Amino acid sequence: MLRDGGGLRHGRAMMAQESARPLSVPGRLATSREFSVVVVLILLGVLMLFSPAREAFYGSRNLQNIALQVSLLGIFAIGETVVILTGGIDLSLGSLLAFTGMLVALFTVTLDQTLVAGAAMALASVLTLAIALLIGSLHATLIHRLRLPAFVVTLASLLILRSQSLVMNRRQPIPIPADRYPFFTWLANGKLFEDTPFAIPIPTVILVIVAVGMHVVLTRTQMGRYLYSVGSNEQATRLSGVNVYRVKLFAYGASAFLGGLAGILWAGYGGQGDPQTGTAYELDAVAAAVVGGASLSGGQGSVIGTVIGACLLHAIFSAINLNLSEPTLWRGTVVGGVLLLAVLTTALQQRRAG
Repeated sequence: MLRDGGGLRHGRAMMAQESARPLSVPGRLATSREFSVVVVLILLGVLMLFSPAREAFYGSRNLQNIALQVSLLGIFAIGETVVILTGGIDLSLGSLLAFTGMLVALFTVTLDQTLVAGAAMALASVLTLAIALLIGSLHATLIHRLRLPAFVVTLASLLILRSQSLVMNRRQPIPIPADRYPFFTWLANGKLFEDTPFAIPIPTVILVIVAVGMHVVLTRTQMGRYLYSVGSNEQATRLSGVNVYRVKLFAYGASAFLGGLAGILWAGYGGQGDPQTGTAYELDAVAAAVVGGASLSGGQGSVIGTVIGACLLHAIFSAINLNLSEPTLWRGTVVGGVLLLAVLTTALQQRRAG
């Protein structure tokens, strides 16, 4: 009992010292990374001024498309970031996009037989997000209660969810009629100020809401402090009296919920639930988070950094699409190269700081 009490007091002391510190080394590294990514983004923009495709790149249509793609990626990449903060990883997100997109389409078509269109779509979305939350909760339970590696649990989920997406309608997409569900289509394809050069995609508005909300959670709430603490030192956090299981429930639940939200938007964007949607997109989410300053060992990262990382990735994708004849062949090279460079940069920064 005396040892347990001493360990508890020691853990609380460590937490108090950590919270009293104005800005930790990981915090400084994350801020430095965000600044570096912004600089690279600006340099890419300057470089495109000398490209034969500069007019197409800086055209309002292309910039709006980049904003849309950044938004669709950024929403679930923020969820991935929350998991990474705890020292975990969620490899299921790409398959979850397909699974929830198929679910919302299936629920909508099925409920349409008994409810009016608007009610069917709303209820289908709520049911889909609830199932996504259950999936995230199951991940957290298997990882924390049964001590299974997050990599294995979410990899298994990736395979299962992709398979179930294909089984749901025998590999075929499930259409969502745009004429019957105009709001559903508008949610993913609509724009604010649509008839002006400054049109803003609706998913961008959703991304801003999600980003601001999660930024507040991470920087202004007790749960946010616990997320960083679990990733930095899970044992000390547990000894300080924090319910680590509840923290992981929040992290994996948020990741799955935002993955489900992105899946619904992808279904609206394509006008159908597609079992092939999101293949390898979980790697894009990890890349956006890591490029933005998140550490795969946990305890470091930010929402702002992840959004900036998503901007850099899609700016590069757009530049490649406009300058190469077969751009899709280079997507994996870009994601892998940028991810490797980001991890290498983090390692070098930590070595200098340590």
